[in-house]
Amino acid sequence: MSYPKKLHMGEHIDDLEKQYMKLPPGIKDREIDIICKSARKLMEQSENFYIERDEEMAYIGYMRLMNLVQVIRKNKDYARKKETVTNVVGKQSDFNRIFEKLNKLKTSLEARYEQLARQKGGHATLARAVEPKRDGNRVQPAGNDAVTTAPVTGQKQTVTATELHTMINDCRVSMLIMDCRPTKDFEASHLRYPYLVNVPEHLLVAGMTAGKINHALPPESRTLWSNRMVKEQVVLMDWDTSGVPVKDTPLYILNYILCHYDQDIEDTKIIRLDGGYESFVLHYPASCTNPSYRPPMVVDALGDNIDDIEYPNISDIPMKEESFTKPGFKPTIDRGSKVAAVSLYEARKKPLEDILVEHEQILDKSKQNALEIINTETELKNLEQQQPLEPGVDETQESLLFEVMQLKDRQRDYEAEKARIMEEEEKYKEMEKEQKERGEQISTEQAEQLEREAYERRLRDKEREQRELEEKCQRLARERETKLALAREQKRHLKENNVPETVKRAYAEDEQRGSAATRLPLFDRSAKPLADHNHNLRMRDLDVVQRDFAPVYGNVGRGLTGLKNLGNTCYMNSILQCLSNTYFLNEFFHDPSFKMHLNRNNKTQGKIGEEVAAVIKALWTGQYKCIASKNLRYVVGQYERQFGGIEQQDSHEFLTILMDWLHSDLQTKQMQISTSLDQLPPSEKAWIEHFKGKGSYISELFYGQIKSTVKCTRCHKESATYESFSNLSLELPQDSNICYLENCLDMYFNGEEVRGWHCPKCKSNQDAIKKLDISRLPSILVVHFKRFYADPDTMATVYRKKQTLVKFPLSELNMTRYLARTEVNRNKRLTTFRYHLYGVSNHYGSMESGHYTAFCLNNIHQKWFKFDDYNVSSIDASDVQASAAYILFYSCLPDRPQSDVR
Repeated sequence: MSYPKKLHMGEHIDDLEKQYMKLPPGIKDREIDIICKSARKLMEQSENFYIERDEEMAYIGYMRLMNLVQVIRKNKDYARKKETVTNVVGKQSDFNRIFEKLNKLKTSLEARYEQLARQKGGHATLARAVEPKRDGNRVQPAGNDAVTTAPVTGQKQTVTATELHTMINDCRVSMLIMDCRPTKDFEASHLRYPYLVNVPEHLLVAGMTAGKINHALPPESRTLWSNRMVKEQVVLMDWDTSGVPVKDTPLYILNYILCHYDQDIEDTKIIRLDGGYESFVLHYPASCTNPSYRPPMVVDALGDNIDDIEYPNISDIPMKEESFTKPGFKPTIDRGSKVAAVSLYEARKKPLEDILVEHEQILDKSKQNALEIINTETELKNLEQQQPLEPGVDETQESLLFEVMQLKDRQRDYEAEKARIMEEEEKYKEMEKEQKERGEQISTEQAEQLEREAYERRLRDKEREQRELEEKCQRLARERETKLALAREQKRHLKENNVPETVKRAYAEDEQRGSAATRLPLFDRSAKPLADHNHNLRMRDLDVVQRDFAPVYGNVGRGLTGLKNLGNTCYMNSILQCLSNTYFLNEFFHDPSFKMHLNRNNKTQGKIGEEVAAVIKALWTGQYKCIASKNLRYVVGQYERQFGGIEQQDSHEFLTILMDWLHSDLQTKQMQISTSLDQLPPSEKAWIEHFKGKGSYISELFYGQIKSTVKCTRCHKESATYESFSNLSLELPQDSNICYLENCLDMYFNGEEVRGWHCPKCKSNQDAIKKLDISRLPSILVVHFKRFYADPDTMATVYRKKQTLVKFPLSELNMTRYLARTEVNRNKRLTTFRYHLYGVSNHYGSMESGHYTAFCLNNIHQKWFKFDDYNVSSIDASDVQASAAYILFYSCLPDRPQSDVR
């Protein structure tokens, strides 16, 4: 057996890099066939060196071959000539054998270099890592400027592949590597390093924290993730990011989370791998599993547009008038043959049967619902006869009234569904009639026709029974409304003093200063409080406030506690239950460290955030059947008097104001920018300016951004502005009982004509088209339907309610089509966002007399529940879609594994 040849190319494995990185000049621009021949020749030379036991030359040759293969894969003709490349260069099995040889060579060379270092009496050569100096694409030795394997210090934020490779091989370096590529890419190919954890990119969205990542990771990854607390430095990498990562990309978000939302690693250095995994696998394929793996190419479904132009052509802009238009139903009939007619009949027979069955099911549900209305109305009538109705309607009567409202709304939904089904039936019958007139009657159809006629007679009988039940419902409702009219008028003038004494004492200082609604706050901008003073305020023991929840005890399960109605506070209860079931917000308020983020220098002084957190925590103890949010109601009433009274309020208005309050109460995080404000993209600049450079956990979760583009129809000049939002308010169709969420979104985002817009290019007033797009998607998407409108046919201002049934998806809501194209070009990951529904705020009744409830998906039980003030009951997912839906809560964040729930 021959011995390895004497070392002659260097004193460390990294010394060989400057050799194998050298490729023939201009090789990338040559024909792919020529490059393949060069690769084949290089492979043969490397095999000869391997046989001759010249380990250094064999290692250099094989590594240079890997670099050349990467050049081939990036060649524009690679996809077309892939088979030819395989025949010339080799198959995957050939490269697997080369990787095995590289591993053996590397192990042997490292041992020999270490022995050589000991023979020379020192270990300096073992510890150094030569960083090649680059001149364009040419690599040169670094000479005396070599870096060492010491941990990264100072302001250094990135490491090169060479530095990382040296750190991996130096047992003295305390390091954890986080790979934020998708799980499938990580499993296909990754670094060979024991302290390597995959933090998949789908977890890295706005609103995540280190604790939430820990809960979302699979069990086998959590131990590695926890190593960040004991390691001296954490290296982050994605596929190919160089320099400063783009905002809102997974690498950027992971870096931001570790720096701002992970108190366990305050002294740990966070650095990034420059060039990402692609750079490392190109330099050190032997240190990676399956180094030939390449991620699938992402096809840009929106096309490659000019970066600064949103709509190159006016014709590209869809208009609002197209939003609710649908192509008419026009069945196509092949008049050519009877065979075709038979085929057509068989094809449409089943859908027609399905429609008839669906019609019968709707009638059965409608009949059952009508019976429930009659029973409830009768029960209410009997109760009123036993005890004459007084201005203060007692709890039982009020509960029955609300139940009637909900049943009637559901009855309207059944009517809308029935109308839709009957319309489809008519279309099929029209098609049959047209066929019969042509004399193309099919013998087998006659029996089917007789059977269908019998079925339709049964449907007509059910419809007649339903009409009789509805007439009875209406009669009972009229009688009850007459009795309630006077009571409602008197109740409107009642005053309530429902503030607990403990709350008054806790906020006595606010009473002394006077109501915030009547006095404008004065700010002395020249006297900012010192950081230490503000810190002490934040660290104040917030639990000294004695809260009066007036709980009704009972073990009902976590998140299934109801809220008492404190006098028309159902609007508030509905929103609080939806926010309580916003999992990431819930977790944030359960973490005691949230108090560190409270802002005591704003108008509300952090009190709204305190009280919302207290209510949410109480709702999730699992110890109470229901509680009263007295303290929260009192505090919000201090800043908006309308929410402190007993009059019914709008839940959307309350939600919008509450979001602003919560954001202000938690607005303590300084936004990080890597360059000057003027050099940022317009959307980023507008975002930072809107929040005045300070963000909050609320802005990260709930806020998005709209881009408004106005395009001149004469010169095609575009002008864009940006506006942040915490919810989208969508119009409903004027003359339709049923529509789809997609129609409402189209109506909101589609273009509209603008007359007399002053074009800066034409320098005159011109016709233009205005179009809205989303430039920043929120993690929590809140959608509000504009159900209330002022009736134009009345002399006084009278508000009416649209009872339109909106069909909305419970999962997989895709907002890609509404994204601004210029923003997608900057961040392709926006197209991967998919939303699932987890909460609905419902409104029943009218503007004058209404009631709010909430439907929420419980994260622990993975079931839908109805929250009707203090009553909580499970519902079927099919009942979530209703014409009462007023506000929808969607999330694109991952659900927490059930096993991790506290």
